[in-house]
Amino acid sequence: MSLAARPGLAGGLPAHSFDRRGSSMRRRAFLLASLGLLAWPRLAAAATKPAVTLVLKSLKNPFFSVMTAGARRHHSQHSGDYQLTIDGVQGETDLAGQIKIVEACIALREQILLITPADSRAIIPALIKAVRSGLLVINLDNKLDDRALASHGVNIPFVGPSNFSGARAVGDYVLRALKPRSKVAIIEGLPGSINAKARSDGYREAIASANMTLTALAWGDWEREPGRAAALKLMKQTPDLAALLCGNDNMAIGAAQAVTELKRDGKVLIGGYDNIPEMAALLASKRIYATADQHPALQAEYAIRLGLESFNKRLTQSEMQSIVRTPVDLVKS
Repeated sequence: MSLAARPGLAGGLPAHSFDRRGSSMRRRAFLLASLGLLAWPRLAAAATKPAVTLVLKSLKNPFFSVMTAGARRHHSQHSGDYQLTIDGVQGETDLAGQIKIVEACIALREQILLITPADSRAIIPALIKAVRSGLLVINLDNKLDDRALASHGVNIPFVGPSNFSGARAVGDYVLRALKPRSKVAIIEGLPGSINAKARSDGYREAIASANMTLTALAWGDWEREPGRAAALKLMKQTPDLAALLCGNDNMAIGAAQAVTELKRDGKVLIGGYDNIPEMAALLASKRIYATADQHPALQAEYAIRLGLESFNKRLTQSEMQSIVRTPVDLVKS
């Protein structure tokens, strides 16, 4: 569902410059309704002002609220250069919802599509369709699968940090506080997510380097309650578990709740990833030992800039820069 139709989400979005001509608005409303989208009609781009759509996943996740704020801030400073629409789905796994939004962008003949994909592989056919329709497509946050892209012969630029390096830094810091050969477990995001795998790989390398023992890995689906359930399971399986390294902060917060439930505060160290606003108090109290800030607001800004620069230079999809790295920083308790 479009954030433009949900002003209470992500801090509330400003009114976009929708087309006020009644007949045009009715046509767009009919089009979106036919695609099954409950959203305000979106404005097709004027000839000299490209339409940029940012498609998010899990609007419930505060990480994407920060990303939204970054996109809004950039647009407020450059509102004469482009039109901005921010859409998204509620759940991390709502692939079908994201595909509907992509189809709407194609039908409305928009110019630039930025997406944080719910699935790193399954979304690719819809994005290829968007590229073939003339949209410039840019991937951010959760990287699309390189092998799948190569098999289709398509270049979809990635804007984001090294998830491996960010997780490795968190793991190194957390594990330095433990005795050698301590037992550690990983709570991972979703099986179809490239960034989930990259973060777990970073954690694994930190575990091996610190001479610790990786006891198990459990899926936490990027959400708090599944993260809590995974942490409870892991700690019951391994009563002397010393650390839980989590693929994002939502799961880390769930893990912290589980640690408190089992009265193991101070005995099980927790690492997270994202540095969402709620982490400040948890880090200060050391209920969570460290996280990584991958600056989602900057990711949005860099992606918008890449899209606009490519559009203004009349670059084709294949001519666009393939990767734009954004910063990631360790945040300590």
